[in-house]
Amino acid sequence: MNTHTHTSRTCVALLGALILMLILSLGGCQRWNKVDMNDRIGDAPPIKVETLGENYLIVMQAPNSGWDIQIERNERIKDGVRLYLTVRRPDPGFLYPQAIVDKRVLTLIRTDNIIEIAGRLLDANESTKGRGFAPIEPVEAFEE
Repeated sequence: MNTHTHTSRTCVALLGALILMLILSLGGCQRWNKVDMNDRIGDAPPIKVETLGENYLIVMQAPNSGWDIQIERNERIKDGVRLYLTVRRPDPGFLYPQAIVDKRVLTLIRTDNIIEIAGRLLDANESTKGRGFAPIEPVEAFEE
């Protein structure tokens, strides 16, 4: 085997390994790794699912108004629809009154579908690049 062939095979193997690492880091593999789950959803406020008319309503109970929740996308899965959410921590450059706030987001997902929620927790201005999602288990009710 000549040096050129050996170098080409080494480059192809390295490229393949890099592509696999990139796919896994971007959340391309939808298996939920419990170690990643805490990194991805960490100390996010509780979320519950309600209905409004014929659609699902996502409610997050936050400790102040600086928290934000947004829908990234949804996709059909075998048993229903998976909803992807991004929760953002408050901007540390601002002061927020400490008051329990319910943040609501109305989905376009009809209630005749089974809904599964995946989410990620990011800092106020953190990029979404390379930040995967983890399953969120909605609460039945918020604590009083």
